[in-house]
Amino acid sequence: MMSGLSNRGAGLAVDALGIGPERRANFASNAGTELPAAKRRLLVVGEVVLDRYLWGTVERVSPEAPIPVLHLSHIDERLGNAAFVAASVRALGAEACLLSLIGADADGQVLARLAAESGLGCEGLLQVPGRPTIVKERMLGAAQSAQRGVQQMLRVDREDVTPVDRETEAALLRRLDLEIDAADGVLVCDIDKGMLTARLLAETIRLARRQQKPVIVDPRRTDDFSIYRGATALTPNRFEAQRATGLSCAAAQDWPVAAKRLVERFDLTAALITLDRDGMFLSERAGGATHIGTTPREVYDVTGAGDVVLAVFGCLWTAGMRPVDAASVANIAASLEVTKQGAAVISRGELAIALRGQRGAGRKMRSLQELGGELDRHRKRGSSICLIAGDFDLDAQHLALLEFARAQGDVLIAGLVGADYATSSRRIGEARARPDQVQLLAALEAVDYVVVHEGPEAIEIVRAIRPDVFIAEEQRGISTEIAGCVRGYGGRTVVRSMNDYNACAQLGNGYSNGDVFERDGAPATPLKAGGNPIPRD
Repeated sequence: MMSGLSNRGAGLAVDALGIGPERRANFASNAGTELPAAKRRLLVVGEVVLDRYLWGTVERVSPEAPIPVLHLSHIDERLGNAAFVAASVRALGAEACLLSLIGADADGQVLARLAAESGLGCEGLLQVPGRPTIVKERMLGAAQSAQRGVQQMLRVDREDVTPVDRETEAALLRRLDLEIDAADGVLVCDIDKGMLTARLLAETIRLARRQQKPVIVDPRRTDDFSIYRGATALTPNRFEAQRATGLSCAAAQDWPVAAKRLVERFDLTAALITLDRDGMFLSERAGGATHIGTTPREVYDVTGAGDVVLAVFGCLWTAGMRPVDAASVANIAASLEVTKQGAAVISRGELAIALRGQRGAGRKMRSLQELGGELDRHRKRGSSICLIAGDFDLDAQHLALLEFARAQGDVLIAGLVGADYATSSRRIGEARARPDQVQLLAALEAVDYVVVHEGPEAIEIVRAIRPDVFIAEEQRGISTEIAGCVRGYGGRTVVRSMNDYNACAQLGNGYSNGDVFERDGAPATPLKAGGNPIPRD
């Protein structure tokens, strides 16, 4: 048995608009949010998985067979399935503990380490000799020559799906009794890999109901949902609901019928059917029936979306939120998750931003704390981060400067400082934000994020963001402190003259008034306003 962390943090609660039954929910545009402390401890029961991502580029076809050759660049290991659910709960501010199995192998040690590092309770993570840790290994390649995005090429699974033996089942049952006593609610993530026997499921539901604690289940694909009878709620997808009820879930008129049948047949308090592009449908024993529409987003990868629904829905239900409101927030969280590569934890801050229902320019505004996680994901995808800090009058010259800055990398952040938005300075690195600047900057296509920092100095933004490229409009505007900071971690500074549209350069020391130098002191290549090198004679 593995031992882990037992961290307790602030829980998540949302002060949402009441969304009554028998109506279509549009929580994203109508809800206000509040995230007060609401301490909860959730037990997550189910199969944990080590998700391993092999990232690389594809530049040729193998001479041995008609298959692409992946040139490996890096390997990323993450928590999957029940472990991902627990990490998602922890990211919302609640405490999460695991009841699951790992093998006596290297992969199990990696998974246990990742779980402990994520602040999960691992006392219920049992090691079983002779049964391998479940690993899903995905190979992802980018065809750089065609400038395409990353695509999953192959998935390799290592697992033993036979039911656990009686000795292992007994060990799980003993631990279950202890964990439920200490928990406020139970989430069950069932991917049908042999751990969740009928006896273990029945005992989990019985113990939780006896203590009047909610138990919410993301079910396996099966014709027989009777193994979940008496659970508080189920969160099947469209296909799983169809299979369990024998009813179609293809059309809108089908959803309330199927969801109601789940509630009645299996003695549930609620059934939440996830409907991919059609959102969700919630049926409650108390009589509520609500369709929750999707928040339109570009879908990048659906991996982990169902796990996010279980984590958010279950966490908020346990915190006392009404089922319809908890489902609406879970729907928004899932819509964020599918925009990311692989199973990606949605942070409390990221969810709070989405819950504001911001549209238009507002969706680009971030605090430094909110921006951190998003930049990590950009960097994992190989994107270069650019930062420009200054006083933007947004005349023709400043618009050209921002377009130029955008051409220096993949993501452009416009940084502004000052809490009162009252004054303005022309010197780069000493700018003061005004409300009109913030709104107009966020409305520009060239700008990906706008950060307003309440501190008085731009160097604080630079230290927090650590941009790959720092852009300024004139040489005298980059302070020695900023230039030294950027140079210290291997970044570079780029200066563009506002008086000469074709005169701009990369600087290493940030304050040279003579020759132009790269970071290592070699002569730099002058750039055109659009970011392309000017041919030398």
